[in-house]
Amino acid sequence: MLTALFTGLSIGLGSGVAPGPLTGLAISTTLRSGLGPGLRIAVAPLISDSVIIVLSLTLVSQLPDVAITILGIVGAIVVAAFGIEILWSAHKMRNSELDMGNQRPTKLQKLPVLVQGVLINFLNPAPWIFWITAGSTILIAFWRESPTQAFLFIFTFYFALVGAKVLIVFTLAASAHRMSARTYRLILTASGILLLVTAVILLLTHVVS
Repeated sequence: MLTALFTGLSIGLGSGVAPGPLTGLAISTTLRSGLGPGLRIAVAPLISDSVIIVLSLTLVSQLPDVAITILGIVGAIVVAAFGIEILWSAHKMRNSELDMGNQRPTKLQKLPVLVQGVLINFLNPAPWIFWITAGSTILIAFWRESPTQAFLFIFTFYFALVGAKVLIVFTLAASAHRMSARTYRLILTASGILLLVTAVILLLTHVVS
């Protein structure tokens, strides 16, 4: 249970705070339109990821156990790569106001806010890469141990992922649209380290088994 809880929370938190199209859209939407629209962007993964998860699980579940093990090792490397990318983002962030609000998906602005979030997340390759490699293999491994662990992983993953984006949106809306880059950098650093630890645990699990 604790492994599923830790894995879900660490990867979810890292995914939730990581700079990227959806986080940038949530920030820019909050800066432009306020709390409500920003929150609708933050919860978009709950809609778009359901399709990604079903398609990824359908593909991976057809593979033999050896292939799933290899894919799990690749997934651990992907998680580590995400962690390194987050740490690098934290390292190069300027000591000024959080400026990710400049990332605006102008081609999507005429669509409803929630549709913008769903589309930008669905078309982003990062969720696909994660769920085809790490996500699906982790979920299958926990399911084989017990369905409860699989559900705990999914629940904690999206609780942390969506919760992190919601917290960012609330912080921006409640603090006159300002967030300290230092605070955000510390969050990124902690998340990156957690992802690296999780990647090592996942790698050892697949290698030992």
